[in-house]
Amino acid sequence: MIKRLYILFLLANFGTGFAQNCASSVVSDSLYRPDKQQSFIVSVLNCPLKNGGNIQFINHGGKFILKLMLHEKFGFLDVGPLQIKSGSKSFFVKSATLYDKKEPNAYFLVDVLINYIATLKDDGITSVVFNEKFEAALPGEDTKNIRRTAKCFYELNKK
Repeated sequence: MIKRLYILFLLANFGTGFAQNCASSVVSDSLYRPDKQQSFIVSVLNCPLKNGGNIQFINHGGKFILKLMLHEKFGFLDVGPLQIKSGSKSFFVKSATLYDKKEPNAYFLVDVLINYIATLKDDGITSVVFNEKFEAALPGEDTKNIRRTAKCFYELNKK
């Protein structure tokens, strides 16, 4: 009986510790939306990638945004279809804009719903395809880190 109570106590404290550690990773930052020509104060959870890129999970007043900075060359087009692959699942954006395409920090801003964050917490991101030609595959370690970060972001923002 005492052993069961001890295990229950450890599990409860681990969950609380995870939530506290997770919440302390969120930073307040500004986000410039070139499409709206406005800056916003947002809450950001960063997921650094092995190649120096970064994926940011962003909450702007209950609206969720992924900022994908993959450190990959995606061609010369500014706008085109974007596919975010999560194993056998995909998220499609009919018309995504590649911002700062000439810079090494080119990025996409993708508006998402919380249910897609739930998919990412289970499956991560395995690759990103832009304009049906240019694909950036992510290594397993990055996919695992994306799952962990998405889980943290989901737990903080689910209702």
